[in-house]
Amino acid sequence: MAGTRRGSQAMEIRVSSIDALFAEFHAEAISERPLSDAARLYLLDLWEGARNPKPQALVIRAPAGERSHTDEHAVKEAVRADFLDHSGPYHRAAHFSHRERLAASIGIAILLISIAISTTLERLTGDVIVAGLAQGIVVIGWVALWVPAQRFAVDFVPHRFERRSYARLAQLEIRFEWEEREPSPMQSDRTSSTHLQAERRR
Repeated sequence: MAGTRRGSQAMEIRVSSIDALFAEFHAEAISERPLSDAARLYLLDLWEGARNPKPQALVIRAPAGERSHTDEHAVKEAVRADFLDHSGPYHRAAHFSHRERLAASIGIAILLISIAISTTLERLTGDVIVAGLAQGIVVIGWVALWVPAQRFAVDFVPHRFERRSYARLAQLEIRFEWEEREPSPMQSDRTSSTHLQAERRR
């Protein structure tokens, strides 16, 4: 990936392909696909680390071989839409899966049940061993909420401070610079393999 040049009014990101900008496994039209977490956080770091005056444009450097079949307008719309989503409330930016929602609900239920059991045990007896057991049960309840709590601390809280930066990123002019690149050894091997298979079929 690239960066920001000193004295430059543009941020730059260099990708191996246009698809590398976006999250994997999404089958939507490119204008509706979210950015990958890696690309989004890289651009956020570039923006927040840039000196004033802040960059006015984002330059995407991509292989020239993709230019003919890339819808530049759709890519620009997707990048801006992603930044706009992240400039709003966290629930709009974060996409919670059914599994994550279920895990959070189960964690809360386990915590409440563990607190109820712990309180009951402490009221029934003042025995030190029982008191220790009661506290251990509460710890189990908090452990059940570990993942949701981690997401709150690592994602939700920082997001409140990043929203302004994402709003500014959404306003950047987006340009493309198509670069002629030598194919990587892996790409060359794949091309050779494809040609060999084609020859065998003849």
